[in-house]
Amino acid sequence: MMEDLSLHVLDIVENAVAAGATRVRISVNENAARDVLVLRVTDNGRGMSAREQARALDPFFTTGRKRTGLGLPLLAHTAEICGGRLTIASGPGRGTSVAARLPLSHVDRPPLTKMAETLMTLFFGHPETDFLYRHTRNGSLFICLRSGRKGGGTAPREIIALRKRLRRGLDRIGAS
Repeated sequence: MMEDLSLHVLDIVENAVAAGATRVRISVNENAARDVLVLRVTDNGRGMSAREQARALDPFFTTGRKRTGLGLPLLAHTAEICGGRLTIASGPGRGTSVAARLPLSHVDRPPLTKMAETLMTLFFGHPETDFLYRHTRNGSLFICLRSGRKGGGTAPREIIALRKRLRRGLDRIGAS
């Protein structure tokens, strides 16, 4: 199990970019009244065949150069021990959507505390990728759009401004 759910998001997005995604949507929905936390990552990458999708939760299966693919199996395990579930929707040429649904109040649910740092890593680690981050917490909404840029150079003032925007937005909805 990873110590913070944002690390699962990081892993899924890294896999999406490795699969050719140029657009990634990250959605977080926290709803205390329904006792649910839903993490969803949707991309426009190459997608998975039916065979790949059937084996996606096998820790000894990977389409990459590594010998194991632990990201999805670890998130699925985390969801299951909390009484939740993980779903995958994908198809060749259609991209992939991964969703984890967990009880918000479950004692074994890892926290979701490092989203600003995770997003900064993704945005600046993949400057060519378009990102849409949508976080809803008990009816309050924060959206951050980061358009991909060719060349990847980013001024320090842009980095500082984006970090402030993320932290302020997450603080405003009580998700920091």
